[in-house]
Amino acid sequence: MIREVQLSAEVAEMPRLAAWVEAEAPGLGLSDRQTYAIQLCLEEVVANLVMHARPAAGAGIAVTVRIEDAPLRVTVEDDAEPFDLTALAPAAPASSLEAAEAGGLGLGLVTAYTTAREYRSEGGLNRLTLAFD
Repeated sequence: MIREVQLSAEVAEMPRLAAWVEAEAPGLGLSDRQTYAIQLCLEEVVANLVMHARPAAGAGIAVTVRIEDAPLRVTVEDDAEPFDLTALAPAAPASSLEAAEAGGLGLGLVTAYTTAREYRSEGGLNRLTLAFD
């Protein structure tokens, strides 16, 4: 079973994305743990698009989020400039609270909550697929 939602890469879409995952979870048979992991990872990935992505052409960035079961995968597709999140290493934790800075830990969270990550860019679209237990 595949579920899909279309979004704009805007901060105002973040609550709608979280609510959509919550609404789709029962129909996909997701556990509370899986629902939380998907919501957290999508929040990190889509927030990164909202804050840092640059449109490849035109105004704005279109985002498609797709959840597939058996095996459980989430795909985020966008039409921004290509950017391979999987090529980055997660940030090292700060050595102390005083040395800690806001941000930069999202990739570590995505890595911790997923079993695999795959990126490809083709036909003007970026596709990031995240696999979950």
